[in-house]
Amino acid sequence: MNPPNPFDKLRTSPRQPRSIAFFFSLLWPLLLIGALAACVGGNPTPVDPYAAYRPAMPAEIWPADEVLDQMPRYEMTVDLDNSLKVLTGTADIHFTNTSPDPWTYVIFRLYPSLEQYGGLLSIQSAAIGGRAVPFSYQDQNTAVRVELPVALLSGKATTVYLSWILDIPQWQDTSLAYRLFGNSQDIVSLPLAYPSLAVYQPGLTTGTGQWWLDRGSVRGDAAFNYASLFAVTATLPSDQIPVTSGTLVTSTLAAPGLSRHVWVTGPVREFFLQTSNRFQSATTTAYDARITSYWLPGDEASGRAALQYTAAALRIYSDLFGPYGYADLRVAPAPMGVRGMEYPQAFLLGVQLYDEYRADLEIRTVHEAAHQWWYQLVHNDPVNTPWMDEGIAEYASKLYYEAIRGRSYAESLQARRWQAVIDLLTARGGDAPLNQPVAVYEDGAQYESVVYGKGALFYDAIRQALGERQFEAFLKSYQKNYRFQIITPPDLLTELRAYDPQVADSLYQKWIGPLPEEEKAGIGE
Repeated sequence: MNPPNPFDKLRTSPRQPRSIAFFFSLLWPLLLIGALAACVGGNPTPVDPYAAYRPAMPAEIWPADEVLDQMPRYEMTVDLDNSLKVLTGTADIHFTNTSPDPWTYVIFRLYPSLEQYGGLLSIQSAAIGGRAVPFSYQDQNTAVRVELPVALLSGKATTVYLSWILDIPQWQDTSLAYRLFGNSQDIVSLPLAYPSLAVYQPGLTTGTGQWWLDRGSVRGDAAFNYASLFAVTATLPSDQIPVTSGTLVTSTLAAPGLSRHVWVTGPVREFFLQTSNRFQSATTTAYDARITSYWLPGDEASGRAALQYTAAALRIYSDLFGPYGYADLRVAPAPMGVRGMEYPQAFLLGVQLYDEYRADLEIRTVHEAAHQWWYQLVHNDPVNTPWMDEGIAEYASKLYYEAIRGRSYAESLQARRWQAVIDLLTARGGDAPLNQPVAVYEDGAQYESVVYGKGALFYDAIRQALGERQFEAFLKSYQKNYRFQIITPPDLLTELRAYDPQVADSLYQKWIGPLPEEEKAGIGE
């Protein structure tokens, strides 16, 4: 007998939209004064629609308004209860249909409801233009389909209002278990704790596109998102110290025992929130970015070391890949054992890295820091092409160590960390193709060896083939040309072909697979 569906009793009547009015009430008079002053001077200037988000990035880094116009925008309010068990939220989500297909409905992902996350995100109401619209759960309640009253044609925009309740899993861990989501070890981790607009993938012909609904697994990453803008107002218990994406704009007392914080972001893949009442922290700067490292009591030395590793990595990667481009970057411990996890403008390191596995803290830190370029700025499908960001983020650690400790140390790192592992895997008959989904790998050991180790060796092969100057030029152009976009393996090939078409094709065929044009023609099947 199947258990009752927990979503059957949910309300479908809309609530009045709530927005970040508190923040915009402060900003709007300034914008109005500026507009009036411009009119009095005889040169009326339109109000900047992105003024509220500007504190999150230096002016010279922001993309053009026509690029921003294509990005989803979330005006979101969330409230975390004192028990740390329930988060309620509302959002106005503005987006443009950037596909060639008309949309009669849209899909929002409910990532907290993934099996590996263990939460339950329940939609309470959906509305467009103040009127309720039907919605239904999809794909084992990990997505919600919202019906549009009128088809949204290509290039047109709309705003969907959603309200929700999130039940936060409470993990009663007696050991240092791996927890991506929920309350564990005095830390509440809440990535993607809101409905997230799904990625729409156009088909080969008009009308054959589909919404991305893959669920991933605990083995790899699961979140696949458009670069979006966020303005988030969060009311939290006052003893909770938040670690988030974005830049803090205001922090005030909302009520006795409650604090209200407002953050805004530049283009980021998601909004991340983590809290603990035990965090301590220190801050430094690197290339005008404010870096904050958090730690738990007793781990100050490791927390300050992570701060310095992060600052050094930001400088090295900014020189090699292109500017980081955000006002803030944060690093914090999390209930992840000895692993790490990347989020926009923040990354997490397992609590064990701060004490008994302190020797691995540096390399974990610099790998996760590299994801601020390869995942956050340049994004890819993490479930079906995980090597695209993991391979280059892993190889970035060699580039870091070259800058910090010299070429011989970095070469030794490559030999023992990647090459020896792949050689052993091959000798045991466990080698596997690089370009395949996470689920295809036999186990975690094979997945990590191939996706991380073989992926890193692929980028070293590119470096050896192109030479130092062209390789550095390739890294910069790859990041610049695909900044804020979603890439596929053929995009990588296109970028490589700009430097040496013959070398690019040879490397792609050896490491990745048949050339895209050959796959389309069915050659080699």
